[in-house]
Amino acid sequence: MPRILPTFGPAHLVLAVALLLFVLFAYAAAQTATQTYRLREAERQLQLDISELRHQRGQLTGLLEYVESDEYIEAFAREQLGFVRPGETAVRIDAPPAPESEGVPGERWWEALFISD
Repeated sequence: MPRILPTFGPAHLVLAVALLLFVLFAYAAAQTATQTYRLREAERQLQLDISELRHQRGQLTGLLEYVESDEYIEAFAREQLGFVRPGETAVRIDAPPAPESEGVPGERWWEALFISD
């Protein structure tokens, strides 16, 4: 018995092209959605970075204002350079270094007296 091959007509060709176009459109839409998601995540991270940098800028601006103030300059001159105002007398105390504690950090002083190893 002879075998009959299916016919491939213009309707099948149009259907195949339409299916191919649909797959390409779906792929492009998925790529666009993925790219949009990544861009939004990058934008969100940049907004967080901007917020953190603005906070740091505010802190640094405040520190700069303090360092440029007369109070800081006077305190630095007194503590680091040993300067005094006219009419004041500078007193320097040389004390022996503080003895190092042999206790364990966080241990109360009386525990060292009553608890022995």
